[in-house]
Amino acid sequence: MSEFSGWRGFDLAERQAKIERAFNRSEVTSADDVPIMINTPCYFAFGNADVPADYFTNPASMVEYQAQGYEKHLATVEDDYVPYFMPWFGTGVLASGFGCQIKLQPGPGNDPAVAAPCITSPADAARLKMPDPYRDGWMPRVLDAIDYARAHSDLPPGLTDMQGPLDTLGLMCGQARLFEWMYKEPRMVHELFELVTEAFIEWVKVQKKHIGEPLDRSNGLQGVWSPAGVGIWESDDDLVLLDPGLYREFVVPCVSRIFEAFEGGSVHFCGDGVHQIENLLQIGNLRVVNNSPMGNFKAFAALKRRLGDRATLQIQDASPLDVESYYPRLFAEIDDFRGIILAPFVIDSMGMDEGGGYIPVDWDPYETANRIVAVTRDCVRKKLAGEPILPEPIGAVFPVAKPVEAEKKTRPELAVGQEAALEAVRDRLINFDSEGIKAAVRAALDAGLPPFTVVTLGMAEGMAEVGRLYEAGEFFLPQLVMAGATMREGMTVLEPLLKGEGEGQSKGTVVIGTVEGDLHDIGKNIVKTLLEAAGFTVHDIGVDQPVVNFVNEAREANAGIVAMSALLTTTMPNMAEVVDALREAGLSERVRVMVGGAPISREFADQIGAEGYAPDAVKAVREAERLMELSHAKNRIYDQPAP
Repeated sequence: MSEFSGWRGFDLAERQAKIERAFNRSEVTSADDVPIMINTPCYFAFGNADVPADYFTNPASMVEYQAQGYEKHLATVEDDYVPYFMPWFGTGVLASGFGCQIKLQPGPGNDPAVAAPCITSPADAARLKMPDPYRDGWMPRVLDAIDYARAHSDLPPGLTDMQGPLDTLGLMCGQARLFEWMYKEPRMVHELFELVTEAFIEWVKVQKKHIGEPLDRSNGLQGVWSPAGVGIWESDDDLVLLDPGLYREFVVPCVSRIFEAFEGGSVHFCGDGVHQIENLLQIGNLRVVNNSPMGNFKAFAALKRRLGDRATLQIQDASPLDVESYYPRLFAEIDDFRGIILAPFVIDSMGMDEGGGYIPVDWDPYETANRIVAVTRDCVRKKLAGEPILPEPIGAVFPVAKPVEAEKKTRPELAVGQEAALEAVRDRLINFDSEGIKAAVRAALDAGLPPFTVVTLGMAEGMAEVGRLYEAGEFFLPQLVMAGATMREGMTVLEPLLKGEGEGQSKGTVVIGTVEGDLHDIGKNIVKTLLEAAGFTVHDIGVDQPVVNFVNEAREANAGIVAMSALLTTTMPNMAEVVDALREAGLSERVRVMVGGAPISREFADQIGAEGYAPDAVKAVREAERLMELSHAKNRIYDQPAP
């Protein structure tokens, strides 16, 4: 048992014993046997309104904010939380040690973030060296905070946010570039993974030396006290983006090496990671899978079925808007509660819908936390008693409308050789053959096909097949990246010949960008590529774009659509500002707004007045086509002569 068994009058020993029983996957005989640890606003900054302005620059401010939050939590919430000091500096600390610059966003509740990749070429990769935790990036800030907490606080320190080698390299290289290099420069990528893994291990050892804790346990791993045998956690959020083959080749050996160094560890990821279950089973010393299901109820049930005998499962969603509906649905297919720990986050100003998107809220986080505890305990109690936890299905039968057949597009009659030439273009695209596609495009032109036909019937149909494979779960984000890169190679042959030929044939003009405060671009870039392949004209204004830039570009480009992306919940309000600014500029009648990104939901889009929403890049193309058709229909009405 930990020496830290009480804090400010609160007895923690029984909480720790309950957590340890869950880690050992002991029998669950009552609802109280399942540990529940709600992360109310105690250490994280995003979405919280009262974080001190000097939170990331003054260790005393960080320590006091967390201590006050924990004290209020323990006095208010009926859960099993064990407090600790989290030296919280966002997700880019290790990347900053390698040279990535950190940007501290203005305003309360915004976390530090990597401003831009620090590796943009193989030459950059070759110059990398092991970071010095006492000199490089934001690593010294973490150590200063740990040292201050040990000297001036009664909270035991834990580790800072530990992004694993996959996520760290995604920050250092940019995800799209890293995924492309996995195909084109695999040896270099393996060397990068080896270097970052070594740096990760040494960085954790230095932190633990300053904390004064053993290698094989921790005062806190992502909000959860851990017993002996679980010394580290690492975030692998990007595993949901990778296909199993790439994850197995590049990531599994690195995570196994990390977990061996600390005698056991926890893998975290958000969303549906079912396709990686076999890989997770291959990770040595895996003790915990920390998953944010984000409404993927069946995926979580599959994790429990396949991994429940091997690892503890920690559930770490943001708090759902509808607590009373979400948790019964999450636990509906769970019959064995051994090894389950609930550790969600309740954010001051954001709640999660059942699709994993975020909606602004105005609630009492402590009251919400107690609702989560009560609903979860009730679910476990009913399950143990054999009672249903979901309401009986309604027996009424509703007529099902027949699907409307899509309008069949007429294809021009082509000679046998021309059709074969286009098939070669599509085949080279789907197989990511960047040199072969240029040769296939030249062969199609030599067969007498106009350049625009090669684009529409070769490139666009090839990308449509890529989209189908993505939706079928056969392709993942790296394959979309490679298909886009391959298409761009083919376009280098076609672009000089297209001037004037495709004029007037564009489906519409789209202005696309990532909103101010958000530096993520992989989703935006994929959407841009697919829109261009589908026949749209796209003006990409980049990342971290202020409101005025969206408005000015929409006006100058005579755009029909403004598409905005965000990955950080704290930047979501900026989308609403763009919608309002377009309205104030008199552009809302002809410019339709489309939004997307991991935290974005249909409800949020409706709330801010955005007419379009897409959960992924493939659906973004269909949504853009729908919005343009709405615009054309509206224009046709306006063009009718007055009665």
